Parts: sequence; structure tokens; C-alpha cells
Amino acid sequence: MGHPGPKSGGVKYIRWGRTSCPSGANLVYKGRVGGERYTHIGGGSNYVCLTEAPKYASYTSVLKKYSAFMYGSEYQVHSTEHSNPFNNKNLHDHDVPCAVCFVPNRNTELMIPATYDCPTGWSKEYWGYLMSEYYNHANQRNYICVDQDAEPVKGTIHNHDGALLYGVQGRCGSLPCLPYVEGRELTCVVCTK
Repeated sequence: MGHPGPKSGGVKYIRWGRTSCPSGANLVYKGRVGGERYTHIGGGSNYVCLTEAPKYASYTSVLKKYSAFMYGSEYQVHSTEHSNPFNNKNLHDHDVPCAVCFVPNRNTELMIPATYDCPTGWSKEYWGYLMSEYYNHANQRNYICVDQDAEPVKGTIHNHDGALLYGVQGRCGSLPCLPYVEGRELTCVVCTK
């Protein structure tokens, strides 16, 4: 009989809006948020955490007509026009960082929208605000949980657009008000167990 293999397990998650992982989680890599341009009706629909050190294999370095594209992401949280739940931090038009985190002693991860608390028996990795693409843009996106203490990629304050991040507000109707409140920015939490 052979020796038992290494103990496996653990869970990974993306900490959107930060370059580090919380206590108890290991940093796999840090990077930048990317996705398809907000005006495109095709391409990918999800945000991704791109590495800071890309490696290329077979390539042409010429943009092709029939291709999907990857753009960087910017915060769209100007306090006078856009929803800005980040305590008036100057994040508008800054590029968005991300960190891929690994928790070795847990096996599942859950992002819960509209709360900043985890259920009993779950550990809170971080909490923040639900963000996605502007509702009237051509390219729809998934919802992501951006850390409440979001930071910009240092040295970026250009309006290049690309894959944009807007706050998400509740709308009354089929979403019951109360308990939801029209126009309030929705929170979120990332939990592990």
C-alpha cells in the first residue's frame, strides 16, 4: 500500500477592487479587471481578473475582423452623476485591480447579494457593493462584489472606457419594497465554508 497523497481541498475566489487578500487567504496573483467593451453586443459577458504578466504563444499582433476583444475595466462612480457608495473615494475613471485568493482550509465560496453578513457557520472573506455594467449599454455583464474599501490601479486616471463598473441600485416592483428600498446601492458579501 502506498503513502497517502497530499491533503487536498481549498477554495479560490476573486477579490474585486483590491490587490491583496484578507487575513487567512493566500494571494495566488494580483491583476486588473478586464472584459469586453461596453458598446459591443458580442464577445464575453463576464468580468475576468487578468494577470499582470501575460504570456503569449502563437500570435499575429494584428487586430482581426472576426475576433473577441479584451479591454481593461474602469470604475464609473462619479459622485454627481453615478452611484458612488465608496465614501466619496476618488475612483471614477481609474482602472480596477483584482486579487485571486485561495483559502486552503475551506471548500466552497458563495457571493450573496444585498447583504454584508454571512450565514451562521460561514466565514466572511470581504464585503462590498454589487457592481455591473450600466443597464442601457449594449454588453450585459454578470454582477460582481467589489470590496467596500476598493482601490484604484495606481497611476491610472484616463477615460479609456472598456469594460465599465457601475453601482447597482434596487428598483421597486417585482423586487419587493420593503424590505428593499428604491434607489439604494446594494451591498454584497463573499463567504467561504
